[in-house]
Amino acid sequence: ECSELVNTHIKFLAFDFLTLKPIPHESIIFSRKGRHLSRAEIMSIVVSRDFKSNRFIKFDIDDSIDCIPCII
Repeated sequence: ECSELVNTHIKFLAFDFLTLKPIPHESIIFSRKGRHLSRAEIMSIVVSRDFKSNRFIKFDIDDSIDCIPCII
C-alpha cells in the first residue's frame, strides 16, 4: 500500500527532505520513492536566523549534507 507512511513520523536528512514531491490536490501529503507521507522530522542544526518583529522568523537548518531554508 502506497499510503502506509502517511501518519508515521519519518526522520530525514536535509537531502532526503528536499527530494519530497507534493501530491496534487493533497495539501499535506508528499511523495518520495513511491511512498506517500505527511510528517517528517529533520535532525540538524540552525545555522542562521533572521527575526522580523511581529512578522516572521527566517532560519536555515543544516545537517552537514544540505541546508533547508525555513520561514515561520
